[in-house]
Amino acid sequence: MQYLVSAGQMKEYDADTIQNIKIPSLVLMERAAWATAQEICRRFPKGLETGGLRGKIRVLVVSGVGNNGGDGFAVGRILQEHGYEVSYTLIGEEAKCSAETRMQIEILENSGVSIAQSLPQKQEPFDVIVDALFGIGLSRELTGAYREAVEWINASGGYVVSADIPSGIHADTGAVMGCAVRADLTVTYGYRKTGLIFYPGADYAGELICSKIGISYRKGLTKPLAFTYERSDFARIPARKNDGNKGSFGKVLVIAGSRRMYGACQFAALGAYRIGAGLVRVLTARENRELLLAALPEAIVDAYDGGIPEDILGQAIRWADCVVAGPGIGTDAKAEAFMERIWNECAVNGAMPLVIDADGLNILAEHPQWLARYAQRVTTDEEQDCRVYFTPHMGEFARLAKKSIKCCKEERIKEVIEYAEENRVILVSKDARTVIADPQGELYINTSGDNGMATGGSGDVLAGMLAGLLAQGMRGIEAAAMAAYLHGLCGNNASAKKTPYCVMAGDLLEELPEVMRLAHRGGLEKEHGRHKRK
Repeated sequence: MQYLVSAGQMKEYDADTIQNIKIPSLVLMERAAWATAQEICRRFPKGLETGGLRGKIRVLVVSGVGNNGGDGFAVGRILQEHGYEVSYTLIGEEAKCSAETRMQIEILENSGVSIAQSLPQKQEPFDVIVDALFGIGLSRELTGAYREAVEWINASGGYVVSADIPSGIHADTGAVMGCAVRADLTVTYGYRKTGLIFYPGADYAGELICSKIGISYRKGLTKPLAFTYERSDFARIPARKNDGNKGSFGKVLVIAGSRRMYGACQFAALGAYRIGAGLVRVLTARENRELLLAALPEAIVDAYDGGIPEDILGQAIRWADCVVAGPGIGTDAKAEAFMERIWNECAVNGAMPLVIDADGLNILAEHPQWLARYAQRVTTDEEQDCRVYFTPHMGEFARLAKKSIKCCKEERIKEVIEYAEENRVILVSKDARTVIADPQGELYINTSGDNGMATGGSGDVLAGMLAGLLAQGMRGIEAAAMAAYLHGLCGNNASAKKTPYCVMAGDLLEELPEVMRLAHRGGLEKEHGRHKRK
């Protein structure tokens, strides 16, 4: 697990490190510069090439007047000490430089280095451009000489390395502040900032390296804004008992599909099975029965023709350990009545996990009184943990929140946290970066996946995967985060094999066994490591 932070939190941790831990600011700056210089050296090593001795690698450092500029000057000095040919440019008035940046300038000048006050008139052939114009404190659009400098860097043709964050990217939202540096590599310090994770900031950052330079969160400081999973978190997936049976690994009820939407029930059911659920039962329209039995003979299939099959529905819900409802059921009066019964049975009066997706969410958006009744019950029952999971894409989320898609995107974190808290649900807000919040304000931002997953049926697979993990005993934001993370890894694998243009929902299911194999191996390695430490 890795923390993701806002600009304000990073500044707080930085100040704490300097004032209370007593690591001087200049020491932190040197550590940041050393980390950045090392990454440049790895990519542009000096030495012999086939055909003779290579000439010196040319580096241009473009610095601003804040501490980010001091980082850049220190990077250049370290590279120069290691034999690189380095030129320096300061954008802005030297009199406005921070104390640390003035010190870095003084060190260079004492070493006989001159610092230009403007960029080269012609695009000179630099191998590497170090962008150190602005750090995480930027809050206004770039204009004048700063905008010109960004445009010059982007047109340079060199390999661009940004110190901490590409200049012009908002550190919290990832928004472009008028214009921004398009980096090939960004070396960020301490923790990854959310603006480097959200788009378009993630695109502008290029390859992202996070370097630990001595700044860290500790008790008593503001808790990091969010967390994200990485492969070491595979160990969180529930272990499978060697003496288990199909009942041991959970029973998932999938209520999905309609006469015109067969694929939804198949994708959700397969997602639950492939992630480890022991039994999957599907309640769907009669037209889907034979197709589903042929495609997924392992599933138990119940079908209906007209109205709500009261007896079948009640029995199936009592049978299940987890219910996923909504994909492809439609939004007509029959589907609405169906959804109301499921909501009352599972959420308001029940105690089992319930995953609502797609059409189910659109129906709920039209009946806020259903949500209010559930939220009131959870709020007044201290023993009742949150067991309802919503998995909307941005359009569905906007309908639930009664706000525009633009508002939901621009205030993504705020809107997701507020909705989860007010409605007492775990909200899985799907987009290029999936954001998940629980009623207690915990926030997860998913960093796996790619644009190949923007295809019909992908969300149905995720809903099934989440239900499968819940049936196996995972709960809360941990289950939702793991489902999103594994789902994204499936997308990464599929895109690597077929290109993002060609990925379909079925491809995610094809990759899930390989991802789970790696996850199982990772969990075993973690477990073996614990035994060794004992």
